[in-house]
Amino acid sequence: MTASAPTRAERTPLRSMLVGGLVPTLPLLVVVPLLAWAAAGEWAGVSAALGAVISLVVFVLGVVGIRGVLAGPTATTMAGAFAVFVVQMGVLAAVIWSLGQTTWLEVVPLVIAFVLVGLVFQAGLVVGYLRSRSTLDVQLPGSAA
Repeated sequence: MTASAPTRAERTPLRSMLVGGLVPTLPLLVVVPLLAWAAAGEWAGVSAALGAVISLVVFVLGVVGIRGVLAGPTATTMAGAFAVFVVQMGVLAAVIWSLGQTTWLEVVPLVIAFVLVGLVFQAGLVVGYLRSRSTLDVQLPGSAA
């Protein structure tokens, strides 16, 4: 009797995108606040940490929102994905504005962390999506082999 290989979790594009976004972004949650703290003081570090965490949460929720887009009609997939991205940008802008009204927060480190984490997460999503695609080797009827 032979032992079967352990089953591996199914690699879906959504899962690959989420992992692709999280892996390069998680170290930034530590590095960016530490750099801001070293460059401009403790409140800059706190502000950068807050910006990085909020940005990551908004973008992860956006990936979850993409599930709903993908469950809808195929013809609206690109428009739905763009709508999710626009909502994410609106939420981030509203959060930055509202946090900017406080007296303790330093806006520049917050915004730098927002943008940096957001760009790295989005790049990771693209890489994760590209890695999840599988090639097709199809022989069409009448084509030469």
